[in-house]
Amino acid sequence: MKKKIIIGIVLALILAIAGTAVYVLTNLNSIVKAAIEKYGSQATKTAVRVSSVQMKLRSGEGAVLGLKVANPSGFFSPSVITLDDIAVRIEVNSVTSTPIVIDNILISGPEVFYEMKEDGTANVDILKKNLTPSGPPAKEQPQKSPTGKEIKLRVRKLVFEKGKVHVRVAKLADKPYIVDLPRLELTDIGKHGGAAPAEIARIMAIALAEETAKAVARTQGKELLRKGAEGLLNKYLNK
Repeated sequence: MKKKIIIGIVLALILAIAGTAVYVLTNLNSIVKAAIEKYGSQATKTAVRVSSVQMKLRSGEGAVLGLKVANPSGFFSPSVITLDDIAVRIEVNSVTSTPIVIDNILISGPEVFYEMKEDGTANVDILKKNLTPSGPPAKEQPQKSPTGKEIKLRVRKLVFEKGKVHVRVAKLADKPYIVDLPRLELTDIGKHGGAAPAEIARIMAIALAEETAKAVARTQGKELLRKGAEGLLNKYLNK
């Protein structure tokens, strides 16, 4: 199973806290930034870029600012997802045990740029397919900490809040409109013994994609009905 965007955020922070190398301690922000961009780009098959990273080792807290996932080829908007404010808090005492406990991942103000072509192809569906490839999962080497221990994680709480979906549908003449993304909260991911970072990331990515699809579906039908009603009215008035 492929690594996902969040792996860079979580795994790099774990390495920074658990590791003792001077290089890691003095280059933490650049290490985290590079990890997010590398693993994110591999997972989504599009470019992932980050504006800045701010980490605090002693408290186990960190912030990732301006994360952008480029749109798949053939779509209008430059990005399919922008996450301007990601806050991560790890239970520092747990980094020497299994599983490592992440108290909270808070993603505030996420923006999804949903686009659907005339043939019904949606960019979010392509992204979801990239994140969850079909067929039997490829066998991967366990992800390990600098001490050689296999990394297992437990996320107590993950929250997406104050999000927006920018919708552009070809059958609505590409006229964009905005949909509120309901608050999404996941709890106790990897509760029983922990889970690999890739599996936790898969759960997170699918949850966001599905919530986006639901939000768009709730409004798209209304927009189509409204447009159809306008067409009938114009036809009647022009007789």
